[in-house]
Amino acid sequence: MTALGPEALEFVRDRVIHVVGHELRTPLTTVRGLAELLVDAPDEELHETLIPALIRNARRAERLLDDLLIAAEIHTARPTDPAVPVDLGALLAEATADTPITVEGTPAGPAIAHRDAVAHALDHLVDNAEQYGDGPSTVRFEADEGSVTVVVETPVDHELADLQLSFELFFRGEQAVTRAAGLGIGLPVARALAQMDGGDLTIGQDGDTVVARLTLPRDR
Repeated sequence: MTALGPEALEFVRDRVIHVVGHELRTPLTTVRGLAELLVDAPDEELHETLIPALIRNARRAERLLDDLLIAAEIHTARPTDPAVPVDLGALLAEATADTPITVEGTPAGPAIAHRDAVAHALDHLVDNAEQYGDGPSTVRFEADEGSVTVVVETPVDHELADLQLSFELFFRGEQAVTRAAGLGIGLPVARALAQMDGGDLTIGQDGDTVVARLTLPRDR
């Protein structure tokens, strides 16, 4: 790996600080505003609206911080607890709830992995498909003797020249810049989580469809 010069390092540092600061400001400002409203809320019905929104935004900030910690240790992080059988169908049902994404079929069997890590990776794939697709995505499953794969197919209306760069930390491509906010660490984090369990995440474009494949070892 080529070492970055002082100017390049300064550019990367400034970019990371700017993006992270911007992304954290939104949920934290919302949390503060909701908390202030909650103090003065006159009735229980308003509490029922404010409290879920407060929790949702606090979790968003927590997830951003989790992603940053994973990114910081992306080449060294290793789970300390053992992998367990994971029902990918159940996790995808949770990840795609309240989205237009269609899940077709069921996995041939459970993966052997860390449930929270897989759920985190699937959340990123679903978020990516929703934010950057030009229509509802479809999820299906593939399997062979040693692995089970979640395949996310997302329609797009043009060729994405920077697709493979999406695995670079803090990279945000053309569509990300023009259509959605984000840290630019979702796919690198998802791939790192898959690789920790002996799997992988790949992405490519087939005509007008972007195809992401999250592969994990199959429980035997």
